[in-house]
Amino acid sequence: MNALLLVLIAAATAAGDPLPPDVKDTDRVRWLADHSLPIRSIDPKDEDFSDLQPLVSRIGNARVVQLGEATHGDGSTFLAKARLVKFLHEVMGFDVLAWEAGIFDVRRVDAALRSDMPLAEVGTQGLYGIWSRSAEVQPTLAYVRSTWSTPRPIETVGFDCRISTPENRKERFPSYVFAFFDRLDPKLISPQERADLTAMSVGLVPAEYYEKPGERNYNRALPKRLVAVIDERRSDLLAHHSAREIDYVRQILVSLMSMDRALPGQMTNATADGYTRDTAMAENLLWHLNGPLKDRKVIVWAHNYHILKDIHARVAKERAAGSGRPYTGPMGKFLDAALGREMVTVAFLSHHGRYAYVGEPPEDIPAVAPDSLEELLHATGRPLLLLDLRSAPEGHWLREPVTASFYMYEPIPTDWPRLYDLVFFIDEQKPSTKVP
Repeated sequence: MNALLLVLIAAATAAGDPLPPDVKDTDRVRWLADHSLPIRSIDPKDEDFSDLQPLVSRIGNARVVQLGEATHGDGSTFLAKARLVKFLHEVMGFDVLAWEAGIFDVRRVDAALRSDMPLAEVGTQGLYGIWSRSAEVQPTLAYVRSTWSTPRPIETVGFDCRISTPENRKERFPSYVFAFFDRLDPKLISPQERADLTAMSVGLVPAEYYEKPGERNYNRALPKRLVAVIDERRSDLLAHHSAREIDYVRQILVSLMSMDRALPGQMTNATADGYTRDTAMAENLLWHLNGPLKDRKVIVWAHNYHILKDIHARVAKERAAGSGRPYTGPMGKFLDAALGREMVTVAFLSHHGRYAYVGEPPEDIPAVAPDSLEELLHATGRPLLLLDLRSAPEGHWLREPVTASFYMYEPIPTDWPRLYDLVFFIDEQKPSTKVP
């Protein structure tokens, strides 16, 4: 983009657009209009990135950009994220896409993207059905695949402690672990232990805990022993596997134990230190960032809740701090503590429309509150915009409790600049639809 065009965009943004005549809270709406960036399109085929170019200065030298979604059924958001992935890769050099899906499973997706497997089947190798079966996610997968014919391909990884698919839980995960250790010693894992690890892999599913709460008598000593074998016999393992492969197997076993630790706490909030799936996801993502993805630039695809940089309400944050539960909070809280300015967090928000998890009937987004952030953004008259919450100075009204529906379209009043850096506003949301 040339310098003149940048100047024209900045001038237009500073001048602001004419506000609709029926706007009530003119001062707040005018501030939002003056401090937001109009976005031309969420069409992934639109490769004229002039409207997104101002993001270069707003993202700066960050090596992690988190992209959220209000629900896992927001088709318009999926399309917007596809276009952002293209922009971040082509313009800013981001070359890793990290999914809120199993750390084991998504490696299979990465391999499938490098193969000639039909695109509609690629996501099913390890993404949750909410994305793998969504037509609006296919452009992202198609673009990632296309980069493998370029000098700078996009690597695909997962960071969830869950094992994403039934097939992977029952067969592929345990078989992969057994094959890894069998090259060292086929007798290292007994037939009973193989059955035990498979039972643990199959059983660590949140729905099972909801439906049948209670203690699970897994052989928890087994994954601990296998991790100890990796640590104690690393030199022997190097005769059979690369250092990266050894580190990966160690982490997927740690992740399995983390899921086992997190599930009871997630269901009952009973763990003494507040450990949940979000804590485990942060640990997995930081393992990637500090290890195999060190010095790489990473795009994170997750829910708005998981990418929160802190606990929603200040009073809840203070209560958690005084409770001695250091692991309480969303994934983004732990990432923010570790990465600081190296991370930029983008939440998605809509004013009206519909959403639908793939295969389910669409639902209307509930009517928004009169003074909510989405109502004020809607009043600017811009169907698409980006708002940098960090531009609000100290004492600004945005830094006081303002109601917004970033989580499952449920209204929550809080100081949003503490929790997100940027807001991508899509005035009318459309539902996710099934791959034909």
